[in-house]
Amino acid sequence: MDSTTQKPPTVDARYYAVRHGDMSFDFPRYATLEAWERRAAWLREHLLTMLGLWPMPERPPVQAHITGSLEYDDYIVDKVYLESWPGFYCTGNLYRPRGKQGPFPAILNPHGHWTRGRLEHQELGSIRARCITFARMGMMAFAYDMVGYNDSLQVPTHHFGTPQGALWGLTPLALQTWNSLRVVDWLAGLADVDPERIGCTGASGGGTQTFMLTALEPRVRVVAPVNMISAHMQGGCVCENAPGLRTQTYNVEIGALAAPRPLLMVSATGDWTVNTPRVEYPAILSVYALYEAEDRLAWAQVDAPHNYNAESRDHVYRWFARWFLGDEELGRNAERDFVVEPDERMRVFPTGQLPAGTSVGPELERALMGAAERRLEALLPETAQELDHLRTVTRTRLEHVLEAQWPEVAGEGCRVQAWVDAPTKGAGWTEYPLILGRAVIGDRVAGTLYLPPEESPQGWVLLVHGAGRAGVQDAFGGPGETVRALLGANYGVAAIDAFFTRDVPADAPARRDGNWFWATFHAPLLGERVQDILTTMSYLAGRSGQRPLTLVGLAWAGPWALLAAVLAPCACQVCVDCGGMNPLDDGTYLGDLFAPLLRAYGDLHIAGALLAPRRSLLGNTANRFPMDWVERAYRLTDRLDQLQHTSEAVDATTLLSWLGAGKEQM
Repeated sequence: MDSTTQKPPTVDARYYAVRHGDMSFDFPRYATLEAWERRAAWLREHLLTMLGLWPMPERPPVQAHITGSLEYDDYIVDKVYLESWPGFYCTGNLYRPRGKQGPFPAILNPHGHWTRGRLEHQELGSIRARCITFARMGMMAFAYDMVGYNDSLQVPTHHFGTPQGALWGLTPLALQTWNSLRVVDWLAGLADVDPERIGCTGASGGGTQTFMLTALEPRVRVVAPVNMISAHMQGGCVCENAPGLRTQTYNVEIGALAAPRPLLMVSATGDWTVNTPRVEYPAILSVYALYEAEDRLAWAQVDAPHNYNAESRDHVYRWFARWFLGDEELGRNAERDFVVEPDERMRVFPTGQLPAGTSVGPELERALMGAAERRLEALLPETAQELDHLRTVTRTRLEHVLEAQWPEVAGEGCRVQAWVDAPTKGAGWTEYPLILGRAVIGDRVAGTLYLPPEESPQGWVLLVHGAGRAGVQDAFGGPGETVRALLGANYGVAAIDAFFTRDVPADAPARRDGNWFWATFHAPLLGERVQDILTTMSYLAGRSGQRPLTLVGLAWAGPWALLAAVLAPCACQVCVDCGGMNPLDDGTYLGDLFAPLLRAYGDLHIAGALLAPRRSLLGNTANRFPMDWVERAYRLTDRLDQLQHTSEAVDATTLLSWLGAGKEQM
């Protein structure tokens, strides 16, 4: 972390690092299997975290209800609803072989954005033809609704997605992926299903669901995502995207998480999978080669627009016949005529009448939020060991949802670089211009170091203000009241301009943090600011040696500092101005403090608990900041004396008094 001979970046690269779903992504090259599996482990953890599923919630046996059945000569269709979450239903049709002896393979069939959902039957795509053919071949097939389609009537529209919902993980992608996981649980437990032969296939949005499920669920053994794995189109619906999901990855890399399981990539000349033979397939093949499993990956391309037509289906039938039935030819030209029933005959709830007591719309939203709160409350620590568990879980979650991490643990390529310019002498202090950044990332954190007259401070204080350095400087750009008070007490002071607080380039693309798709591909503004604090703390920790380090968050930067303190491994003191906010109010997080899943994962009051056992001051609580988790954590570490909180704002007098009291305790 010493000053480097390289020139500092003239502008923070993050201002121009715009990602979106229709750009062309390049697949990273992994030289060894070990390198890929490290990346794969991180990716799975990231996907689960951004879907609200890390650690994985309890998955008790699935309650299934059959509302009726249709019987034919060689197959049976059951109309089924499963309780995936308590009070939330996954609805669909189970197609079963008739006249054959099980146990059978089972194929999940998420349907994609067809007008009639799982009931679609037309030239470009037929979910019915696919599932009937699977059943006739001797396999179970379950076609289930995406949320808001057909019998999924608890959600009024498929295209929902709000920042408040994202705070709790209430996204279409999260609900659909959870439904898929629970379908696997259900199918694997059926007496007529071989749990070692479970597969999945779907097109378009169903293709996204296919490779997303496969990435997360090892019991899915064979897959065929159709018309979806693309390097230049990442999904056009809110059900394929979720805030924070693709900040550091894209669909081809997610698709590669199927390796080394059998994967068939079906593509079309008339959509975004046109490049599959020369772009996406070779990329994923490079991962399969690391497992020496190239024979388990294949591609097929049909000359057609976006589809799951008969030609595409024929490739898929042969793929599953090869791996599940032992003979690829059993799937060739497997489709035959069948009875096309009216949609109402296939519906689980044909009249639209849901079971008594079913939660719908706002009531369902409240129920799912309440369930998330209960999962969080289950982490309330009763012992010091449980507090350590809470700390580990919360740190991991925050690293993903904020996309912020202590630089030293991010790898050699992200080490902190520092550029310290020539000093300027003031009346009782020395001022050093400072620029910090992480190698490779190209970020640029501008700051100032203030040293007392002897330039041998008793400790370092990092001051972070919501207005940047201007918030702690006087009208002429010199040290303001708080900085001067700290210098007078022989502290060194660092002040920074956290991201987007000052000197934003005039030509930088506008941030669109409230936009669902922007948030899918970009770290939240809150996370960028937390990262800048961590970068600066890492630099100061290396510079200060044995001298104490104190992190102070003032004005609306208090929450940034609080979250950074949770992620920082160094034993710093922490002083946070809480801004009089209520951390249990969703509205607190719907502006610059937004980060996906932040409420579901514990927000600021849990972060406060994780300061224990460090010495900390929580100021400006306005008696609105709940202290139950915080005080419990300090009691469990036998350090309640290290916690101080006040309803008053943090000013220079309060800060110096608190620092002085801490020095006396040492």
